[in-house]
Amino acid sequence: MRAAVTTAPGTIGVEQVPDPDPGPDDAVVDVGAVGLCGTDLHMFLGERHDTGFPLRQGHEVGGTLAALPRGYDGPLQVGQTVTVDPAIPCGRCRPCTRGAWPACASFRALGVALPGGLADRLVVPVGQLHGAGGLTAVEAALVEPFSIAAMALARAELRGDERLAVVGGGPIGLAITVAAAARGHAVLVSDPVPARRALAAELGAERVTAPDPDAVADWTRGEGADVAFEASGTRPGLDAALAGTGRGGRLVVVGVAAHDLVVPVPRVLFEGVTIVGARAGLFPEALEVVAAQRAAVARFVSREVPLADVAGAFGYAIEHPEDVVKVLVTP
Repeated sequence: MRAAVTTAPGTIGVEQVPDPDPGPDDAVVDVGAVGLCGTDLHMFLGERHDTGFPLRQGHEVGGTLAALPRGYDGPLQVGQTVTVDPAIPCGRCRPCTRGAWPACASFRALGVALPGGLADRLVVPVGQLHGAGGLTAVEAALVEPFSIAAMALARAELRGDERLAVVGGGPIGLAITVAAAARGHAVLVSDPVPARRALAAELGAERVTAPDPDAVADWTRGEGADVAFEASGTRPGLDAALAGTGRGGRLVVVGVAAHDLVVPVPRVLFEGVTIVGARAGLFPEALEVVAAQRAAVARFVSREVPLADVAGAFGYAIEHPEDVVKVLVTP
């Protein structure tokens, strides 16, 4: 079969590799679409210290279930559309046994530490699959970023009619916007790219703004957001999200970054600000959102590129950041 292999920073090509050899608990998926996210781009460019080459990338995967483990008696059926949860915690450590599996020290992910979906077929533990009947392969691939948004919203513990500020209008920030607006929450989205601000407004944001230290205060009449989501992965974004969090509010950090977050103690002690991180995804919740918001989800697709031109897919995503929400690689 064909597989895209990243052999060095900035170098990827399609190779012939052996067909997958599933283990006793593995399923086989015929890959129909793979989304490229910011993590993929950073890994491709060699900007992540934990990236080893050669590497088969791709963790946002939608496809058709081709084979199930012998003796499987669950709800999945060969031939149905599935989405792949790429996050595989160990299930045995203390965080895992306490239900805090995203904090697993032995956490592995398809397309990062394990071979990913940029191939004709993917072997995956059957427990990582979710039926996505009624969705296309592209929509099924986009369930993964919506699952990240679902986790962020769960960590936020939303209440009533709380006002939300989203810093960063990339795929995750936009997915948070779609899901939160569908729940009836007022959302402000801040992003420096005009096209992303315009899309955020189309997807349900009540207010969109370029980065502006006064934007959230103006929007909330000085009270601050009840929940702020940092989805940009930048130091200014972290600072802006914290500054925009109101008294008694929550800051949810979902953007991947290596920056320090400096929090004045009075903000936590006297203003009651809570800070949490959100890692990995919640797939059943994301499937519900994607199925209910298909028109909005379609607006995430910037370009579809065949696997044979996978280098062009990465190049386009890197060279056109202002035009791209999501590039998808298809067969």
